[in-house]
Amino acid sequence: MKSDLIVSISAWRVNVPLLQEWAASEEFGGHKTGKGDRLILCLRDEAGNEGWGEGTTGLSNDAIGEVLQLLVGKSLSGLRLTVLDLHTRPTYWHQPLPPSPYAANVAKLQHRVRHPLQVVVEMAALDLIARRASVPLYLLFGGAWRDRVPVDYWMGRTTPEHAYRCVQRGKSLGFTGIKLKTALQDPNVERLEAIRDAGGPDWHVTVDPNGRFYSYDDAIKTIRAMDAVGNMTILEDPFPRTQLHEFAAVRRELKNARLVLHIDPPESLDAVIHARCVGGLNIDSHTQGLMRWRQQAATADQANLPVWHGSGLDLGIATCAQLHLAAATPNCVLPGDQSGPWLREATLVKNAFVVANGHVLVPQGVGSGAEPDLDAIDRYSSHQWNLQMP
Repeated sequence: MKSDLIVSISAWRVNVPLLQEWAASEEFGGHKTGKGDRLILCLRDEAGNEGWGEGTTGLSNDAIGEVLQLLVGKSLSGLRLTVLDLHTRPTYWHQPLPPSPYAANVAKLQHRVRHPLQVVVEMAALDLIARRASVPLYLLFGGAWRDRVPVDYWMGRTTPEHAYRCVQRGKSLGFTGIKLKTALQDPNVERLEAIRDAGGPDWHVTVDPNGRFYSYDDAIKTIRAMDAVGNMTILEDPFPRTQLHEFAAVRRELKNARLVLHIDPPESLDAVIHARCVGGLNIDSHTQGLMRWRQQAATADQANLPVWHGSGLDLGIATCAQLHLAAATPNCVLPGDQSGPWLREATLVKNAFVVANGHVLVPQGVGSGAEPDLDAIDRYSSHQWNLQMP
């Protein structure tokens, strides 16, 4: 096998708009999730194998270019994938530097030194490693438990009438449930009733207020009324995530719904597990990467907690990687929200994602199975980088 050096890199800053008709009702101000720029990254080895990644940017074009330059000529086997060293200059948390006897213990500061491009670089590197070995990506995470992943359709805050139309669309696409955003002041019971009318009695709903049910005393009457409708199967993050005692109190009240908490920041996992306040977890890899996500899901599995992989209404490359990761995780059995490909103008891949009875089939082939559409990437790109080993 030829060397594992990264000999060239291409990257694109892209922005693919949401389909606003299906994102959220204008009465609630639309929806901001997924509206920012994304970075598409391609790493190439000496043999011409390519590894693809996708993630949020959060950096200027100049800063991204400095990181990419740092990667050219690096050996894949020399990368510490769980916490990549992508900083082009020491941060506060790295000081003082070795060989000082007071040098920081970086292994104990992973949450502080994680770089903004950790996710996209790690994803591309893992994809390249899998393609070099001619194996599917899920094999790097331990092998597949399933060939399809439970996934729900998605919508933001909507009126009951708009929710009815969104469910009709989701049902026509093959989904059997939906995740929605809300707040305490929304028509929560009426919206659930409209969803039941559109989807039928078996259409299930994940309700995510993002903490905007405020407190147990504020929300308990509304939560009881929503639970009584019967189609809310998951209630996620009703309160701020610091109020774990209120999560526990609501969990005791629910008759039909499972209470779930979104692990954010990642370091909160231990406290949530020990509080025994929820019946499942939403874990996403947007800030920590695929390898750290797998570690957290394994920790949840030891606590007998099911999980799903959260999303940011991602494009096609990240969706492919997330489906492989979910397929390789035994307790990833709750419906995820990898519905970005159906809610954006384009996916930037040639893959046709297949929905079958509320599940999305795991992409086939080597690596993540993503087949980037270079014409589409160029069309939605505002900046491109091309770097090569001297």
